[in-house]
Amino acid sequence: QDFRKMQTWLAITVLLGLGFLGCEIYEFLHYIHEYEFTFGSSAFASSFYTLVGFHGGHVLFGLSWIVSLMLRNQKRGLNLYNAPKFYVASLYWHFIDVVWVFIFTVVYLMGKVG
Repeated sequence: QDFRKMQTWLAITVLLGLGFLGCEIYEFLHYIHEYEFTFGSSAFASSFYTLVGFHGGHVLFGLSWIVSLMLRNQKRGLNLYNAPKFYVASLYWHFIDVVWVFIFTVVYLMGKVG
């Protein structure tokens, strides 16, 4: 029962993560086509695409990790062998969340002020 709830919340996490990546890709394409803001436009542009893009890559890695854990352990349930794997993946995912708060604050919020 609890494993099924965990799988449900992980699936929701994956869907929201994919939505986040979709928004990030849309944003990149919008900046490139609408404002001609490309990787080579300026130091800020290359820093922006590198920082936000690397974060997106780490989100994609985290989503792949979560999905692989979900699929691999779908029939096994949660046990002493695989529980630490889910725990470490959750630590990674929450670290990526904290990094996003930092990126959002520095790039998006402080970028509007400066």
